[in-house]
Amino acid sequence: MTSASDQAIVRRLLALAPQEGDTGTRLPGVTLMRANSTRPPSAVLQSPTIVLMAQGLKRGFLGSEVFHYQPGQYLIVSVPLPFYCDTIVTEGEPMLALAVEIDMGLVFDLLAKMQATLAPSVELPSRGMAVVDLDETLRDVLERLLASLGSNEELAVLGPQLLRELHYRVLQGAGGDCLRSLASWHGRRGPIFLACEHLRTRYAEPLSVDALAKEAAMSTSSFHKAFKALTGHSPIQYLKAVRLHKAHELIARQDSPVAQAAFAVGYASASQFSREFKRLFGYSPAEAS
Repeated sequence: MTSASDQAIVRRLLALAPQEGDTGTRLPGVTLMRANSTRPPSAVLQSPTIVLMAQGLKRGFLGSEVFHYQPGQYLIVSVPLPFYCDTIVTEGEPMLALAVEIDMGLVFDLLAKMQATLAPSVELPSRGMAVVDLDETLRDVLERLLASLGSNEELAVLGPQLLRELHYRVLQGAGGDCLRSLASWHGRRGPIFLACEHLRTRYAEPLSVDALAKEAAMSTSSFHKAFKALTGHSPIQYLKAVRLHKAHELIARQDSPVAQAAFAVGYASASQFSREFKRLFGYSPAEAS
């Protein structure tokens, strides 16, 4: 049975996002999500994000694993992650969600203040994404955050504080394991996050797994194993996905010629690029423009 709070959250999202699609807000890093019909799986490159579900169902496909997230739950992606995602709409009710980019500077600041009272988790999440149940405390923050988005004054005064509280409540709950492990520079998660950031920002450069392992102070075999455990991809597969997504942006948003986009992201062969592009997205680079 849907609670009064859940119904209020749905009403606010419907009012804030009357049109289908992803809608940015005046609060940086906060996006409204709405889909009026079921969508098949599509390739995404997700930055560290919390997706709080209000209505409908979404699924993330990472290798052989499937992550279902629905009302009363949220998806937390703690590292930049390529995966497939679909949307399921039932009974004519649109999928509604709120996506909040994870602010790692804020996470570190909160952890420093929580250090004396918050013990680290014994067992770290095996993946850089997880589905977590939404508790009443976090649900209350979500409702107040949505209310602030409907008022310029409230957003200016309360918005940043509400984002800070949301990060804090996630850290307090089950989803905090993902963020604490990400922030643990002495564990195996922190160096892998840095490697992901390296590949995400320097994707056009040649890949040296040995060099990445050295930067992480790990053997090549240990680095490769830890990287795949967290991201579901080998470093080479991860880099390929990042390059293809970046090329997709160049072609679709900047009208870049296909060959130029391929070379810009690090491909030496335009034909190889076209084959791998179609394998990932299901259509050719020419069809993306």
